[in-house]
Amino acid sequence: MRTLAIFSLLLSALVACSPYSPDLGAAPFKCGPADQNPRCPDGYTCIPGQGSNAPEVCIENGGDGTIPDGGTGNCDDDRSLEPNDTTAQAWITPVDSNKMFPLSDLAICPAGDKDTYSLMITTMGENIEIIVRYEAGGADLQAAIQNSGGISIANATVTTANTKRAYVPNMATGIYYVQVSGPASGATTTNNYELDINITGP
Repeated sequence: MRTLAIFSLLLSALVACSPYSPDLGAAPFKCGPADQNPRCPDGYTCIPGQGSNAPEVCIENGGDGTIPDGGTGNCDDDRSLEPNDTTAQAWITPVDSNKMFPLSDLAICPAGDKDTYSLMITTMGENIEIIVRYEAGGADLQAAIQNSGGISIANATVTTANTKRAYVPNMATGIYYVQVSGPASGATTTNNYELDINITGP
């Protein structure tokens, strides 16, 4: 009987952790391996990705097949984090526990795209630092640290070529955001980038 109870608990845990939960929302995600059938969970269909070398993605049945942001043209493919244009859609980082969290292969693409990330300060007096590195020849990207209301409290400034940094010290506990964006107009409005989010101190 005890063995059966343990097996039941393990089975429940496996079901709860299944990456093929049907409640996955409308944002596209990578299809399963080619030899897996089905390659998407119930309610989703596997379609070709957009852009060169883009992976196939599962889209929600009844959707228009549009993949939000990323993976178009020469843009890096960050669709697994999209859509994250607003604080309400912010991609949640684990930086409160990791303290250093680097992200790569990101893109402000298409024009008008914004990438928003949330972080938690769990110890009074900690400092927030962000470093953005973007490609030469692309748009001059902007970045800012925002408070819980989405108001910028520190704008990133140039440190070296194609690199910007923002820093805010001695922060109260709570949620904060990092937002990266491109220029609103001009000949070049998109670019690929890397982002480091660091928490230091107190």
